[in-house]
Amino acid sequence: MGLFLRLYKPLDFYIYNHDGDLASWIVKDVVVNHHFRLIGQETSVHGVFIGALFYYLLIPFYLIGKMDPLGGIVLSTLIGTFAIFSFYWVFTKIFNKKVGLVAALIYCLSFYTVLTDREVVPTTPAMLWSAWFLYCAYLLYKGEQKKGFILSAIMISLIWQINLALILLIPLLLISLVLGKVKINFKSLLLGAVVLIITSSPFLLFETRHNFQQTRAIIASVTTNRNYIPGTSTGINKFERVMTLASKNISGLLWGDLAGVSHMVAFYLLIGIFIFLVIKKALPVHLGIIFFCWQALYFIFFTINSLNLSEYYLNGMNVIWIGVLAVFLAYLIEQKRLRILGLVLILGFAYWNLYRFFIYRLNQIGYRQKKELVHYIKVDAQNHGYPCIAISYITNPGYDLGYRYFFWLEDMHVNQPWSNSPVYSIVFPLSKVDSFDKSFGALGLVLPDYKRYFSEKVKFSCSGANSNLTDPLFGYTE
Repeated sequence: MGLFLRLYKPLDFYIYNHDGDLASWIVKDVVVNHHFRLIGQETSVHGVFIGALFYYLLIPFYLIGKMDPLGGIVLSTLIGTFAIFSFYWVFTKIFNKKVGLVAALIYCLSFYTVLTDREVVPTTPAMLWSAWFLYCAYLLYKGEQKKGFILSAIMISLIWQINLALILLIPLLLISLVLGKVKINFKSLLLGAVVLIITSSPFLLFETRHNFQQTRAIIASVTTNRNYIPGTSTGINKFERVMTLASKNISGLLWGDLAGVSHMVAFYLLIGIFIFLVIKKALPVHLGIIFFCWQALYFIFFTINSLNLSEYYLNGMNVIWIGVLAVFLAYLIEQKRLRILGLVLILGFAYWNLYRFFIYRLNQIGYRQKKELVHYIKVDAQNHGYPCIAISYITNPGYDLGYRYFFWLEDMHVNQPWSNSPVYSIVFPLSKVDSFDKSFGALGLVLPDYKRYFSEKVKFSCSGANSNLTDPLFGYTE
């Protein structure tokens, strides 16, 4: 079922935007330019980049598909499917098979996790990572230090490759050791440190070559007052924003947007269930403390820090919400008098999230529409004998991104509108113009005024550099 939900109508669900364009451009840089990269795209913090691992994983799938971005869907599907198995395996080890099965079912069917797994971006594996990091904390609590330190080292090194916000969870390893009253085995600790250095070598190499640019930028970002969002200058407002976004994520995991139902209902419901499980001792005290500290680290950091917070920063919290819900439903099933209630809740969750999935309004400005639009421009330009063209965008800022790789894939010379090359105008939304010549989903295309362009004039405009290759691309660097 999880595989089906992550592969159903792959082209229609493929939200190909600026991040997809960047990923494709980076893959092209490695494969075509033979540039061995240590970094991927720049993050929202200036001077800080995400690691290049995800982009290297994309390469074989791009090569199989003749450099078509469609290959990225295969990688994301594999990651999502492995995440389902991981939730089962980790929660089975920490609790029991019932909890593992319910956790896997929640991750498998939740509309929120399905859509997240279908994104082809480096942050997609954040919830997969968080499940295995929870297992690291469990191993250290149990005193399995050799395995625990080695796996922890690998997971820590992957933080740069996935989402830097995950670094907030590192103190949980020490908390787990303290709760388990574990006497540290320094041989195992040293082995973990060696593994950490080896697996973090791309980051360390980049930093030493570039004067620790990212380290300095990260320190500056957490120590400098940057209130990007109006009205969040006080701690209370920042806390409220974290609460709002965390609640939105929980609501997304459970039931999504319901008319008249605040996202906070989902938050308070899960908090109430957590307290109930602790009182009933269905959740062991040490796990209750780890679960609480896991969430508290996010709330504390983003309350005192002025970074512009987005929902995906908090995806590392979701493993705990899924865990709380899985333990609760498994507890109900184990109680004879409550078994029916537990099964009804599981079936209700499954039905509602499947319903959400199949009524979802498909994206109409994604991979399929953009690729068809660019191909149409290519054919039209060839039919009119244009050796190059120009593109203008009639849209809002940000929606003019996500096209450049498709133009490269079509081997097109694309100039800026002021170059005197024939101008094709891409429109979104369609209401931006009175009329358009072609539509591709929600995208519109206004064709050139062919009478204005003469052969010699067009050839001269095409004699310069290909702007599609030479112009800077936001978030991309070599």
